[in-house]
Amino acid sequence: MTKNLLLFILIFTLGNVKAQSSIDFILVKEDNGKKLEEVMEEKKKKYGLHIIFQNDHLIYNRISGVSAKKDIIRYIETANPSQKAIELEENLFIIVDREMKSELTALDNDFNVFFVPSDETVLKGELIDIEENIPIGDAILYNSFSKTGSKSNSDGTFQLASTQVFQLAEVRHPNYKRQVFAIIRYDDKKSQNVQVKTESKANYLDEFVVHAKSMDANIDSEKSGISTLSIATIKQLPTFLGEVDPIRSITTLPGVTSSGDLGGGFNVRGGETSQNLILQDGALIFNPSHLFGFFSAFNPDLIKDVQLLKGCGPASYGGRVASVLNIETRNGDLSDFKVKGGLGLVSSRLTLEGPIKKGQASFLLSGRLAYSDWIIKRYNDIELKKSDANFNDVTAKIFSSLGNKTTLSLTAYRSDDSFRFGEGATYYWKSENLSGAIDHQFSSGFFTTFTLANSNYESKEEDDDELFGYKNRNVVNVTNGILHFELQKLKNTNLQWGISINKYDLKPGIYTPYSDQGLVESQNIEDQQGLEMAYYAESTIEVNPKLAFNLGLRYAMFIRNGGTKLNLDYENRNGRLPSIINQETIASDSKLAEYGGLEPRVSARLKINDKTALKASYSRTQQFIHQISTTISPSPVDYWVLSSNNLKPLINDQVSLGVFHNSSDNKYETSLELYANKTANAIDYLDGVDLKQNPLFELGLTNGVGQAYGLEMMLKKTLGKVNGYLSYTFSRSYRQFVSQYEGHAINEGERYPSVFDQPHQASFILNWHMAKRVFFSSNITYNSGRPITIPISKYSYDDILAINNYSLRNQYRSPNYQRVDISLTFKGKQMVNKVFTGDLIFSVFNVLGRKNPYAIWFDNTGQAFKTSILATVFPSLTYNFSI
Repeated sequence: MTKNLLLFILIFTLGNVKAQSSIDFILVKEDNGKKLEEVMEEKKKKYGLHIIFQNDHLIYNRISGVSAKKDIIRYIETANPSQKAIELEENLFIIVDREMKSELTALDNDFNVFFVPSDETVLKGELIDIEENIPIGDAILYNSFSKTGSKSNSDGTFQLASTQVFQLAEVRHPNYKRQVFAIIRYDDKKSQNVQVKTESKANYLDEFVVHAKSMDANIDSEKSGISTLSIATIKQLPTFLGEVDPIRSITTLPGVTSSGDLGGGFNVRGGETSQNLILQDGALIFNPSHLFGFFSAFNPDLIKDVQLLKGCGPASYGGRVASVLNIETRNGDLSDFKVKGGLGLVSSRLTLEGPIKKGQASFLLSGRLAYSDWIIKRYNDIELKKSDANFNDVTAKIFSSLGNKTTLSLTAYRSDDSFRFGEGATYYWKSENLSGAIDHQFSSGFFTTFTLANSNYESKEEDDDELFGYKNRNVVNVTNGILHFELQKLKNTNLQWGISINKYDLKPGIYTPYSDQGLVESQNIEDQQGLEMAYYAESTIEVNPKLAFNLGLRYAMFIRNGGTKLNLDYENRNGRLPSIINQETIASDSKLAEYGGLEPRVSARLKINDKTALKASYSRTQQFIHQISTTISPSPVDYWVLSSNNLKPLINDQVSLGVFHNSSDNKYETSLELYANKTANAIDYLDGVDLKQNPLFELGLTNGVGQAYGLEMMLKKTLGKVNGYLSYTFSRSYRQFVSQYEGHAINEGERYPSVFDQPHQASFILNWHMAKRVFFSSNITYNSGRPITIPISKYSYDDILAINNYSLRNQYRSPNYQRVDISLTFKGKQMVNKVFTGDLIFSVFNVLGRKNPYAIWFDNTGQAFKTSILATVFPSLTYNFSI
């Protein structure tokens, strides 16, 4: 860890705290007439004394007036009254102007010092968040001597000119404390791994002056529909049972909703949960939650950034039609070993990190463990006392600089869940991911990244009844690779191009008796294999300072290999379902189905002025993998299938138009965005069809059209003691399934609201710095109720037999959703040289105790029942620590 320079007490970046030297560096009368430079060289060889001068011309002065032994440092200060000495570490001094020493003294201990060899004119380093150990991008690094500066890149790296012996520089960022550091050019010090560390302003009152404006990224970017949340922002939101949840944080953004209290997925612009591409360090995540959405699958101690792309995003992304959620984990600390963790009521976590080789390679190991059974069994409910709910996950990451401008990172992730309610079935699901990335810089502005990952997701349902018990298991395995190239700033043009490959191996359903004596009949859905390939290219062109374009083109193709091909006859029907003409067996090396097409991506930005911009975009995406589910939130009984001759790929076209404005020196950010999209080959199920473990599931599905449109608004206050944002969305999402065959249309062929149609969605996030290191946060959420289908009449006979007559599909709505959450955080003092810090967080989830409906269903008499996951107030207490 880079040590602070405590004035009058020496602490140096690469060394430990050291005591005052016992050697008196003296001058004698024989030194009179010698140049100071000559004497300094003698003392350096004899005693290891190093003296650096801010004004290096002083070393050529000759020594005079020494009649008895005299300390060399005292002599320099006496002979040059305008100069003062500062001891940096044992045997190392710097001589600076009196005014400079006063300025440094005023800085107290918030000060770092770095050395640069004399033949180098640039300090290269990395800017790091001291608390989260993540890079800080878009910060200004200002050299107060030369009056020049530079900006840190998105990965925190920076370069700062250094031409003088001694210089002061500072870090300026609206969200971080001002950090001053010194640059000293001196050959006798080895080159360092420079890490400038500073801390978030969230740890301080807003009495500090903001020294830098934001980089106007929301104005300058050519793309729209992009939201990036730092882990610091995510951690400010109130938590459920003390667990920070990145998924819940993005549902506070405009255009994004969840399936209800602790729903396991999220919906973007009217899309389904399965239409979101979720990535963690390049590996696919099929279930982003633990315990049906009670907790996030992502460990907050590892997250660097969370980026949501509504729509397709850049041409390098594809395979899902609603959104891309890209989660990037941070690297381990390259300088020091650290321990970090949290203790909660139902779960705890622990993170270890540190250097493998200082400055070059690091490791990161983190795990979480839930122990929620003790709370569940305390409830006075027989079913709950027989229930179990647990999860655990572990993540390991290695980062290494291989030299020659090449880096390597490897990430491994595993999570396990189990859940049983009462004496019912037990649900298990697990994820196993392994990913690696090699980054190489060919030259300035020319980069390449190769990413290879394997993602394995398995879910099981088990009923342990001896005779009627069963085991139901499904598996998704995807191996994906991406070779990406990027060429920056080529005559106001950035170029990106590459190739991606996804290899699918699916086991949609393996249904067997629980025991050898079981009466349940085995029934499997056939295994499926497929290959998806894509080539893409993208260019950002800045026509002039006001007008810029992003032009992208992606060609994606998909091949379904082998298996059984169903040929269906829709003319001759079996009830509502088509009849099967025949079933062909396709060899594994042959094609069962093949699809492909171009996916254009076009966006433009027009700056009205420096603080206002208009943006427009059009995109097309395709999706070749589908989730078969009759629930609005992911569950272990859902399964994934690939496109086939009967199940066509989804094709989504989306347009958007937005205006973005910053005001009051970037204190406020405002955005308003219109969007509309249309999805061809949308999938829904026919009335009365049982899709669970149905080998002929294709018979019960039908293709139609999905449509969605909306208006998204956001007002964000980024600075001040009180900050936060207000988001509102008006949106509609529809489906339409028309068929010339009787009974194969849905809703009689008329358009109907999808289950994700919620016209009004609003979130209000408030963060208040109440006192130094005391913070209050609140989250207020309101959503329109979801569409439901209900019985509108029934036919009954002698109160024994009853048949419900249902309304049209999704004709009615469940009650509106409302929730208020609050949290109070007491943060420990964060100092660069402090060994142990801790934060105490008290949260209350669902303050109003509102019984928001999670699901509504009806029995065969038409009686309605409502499930509310969180029907009461949920307080929690969590202690987070860092060593």
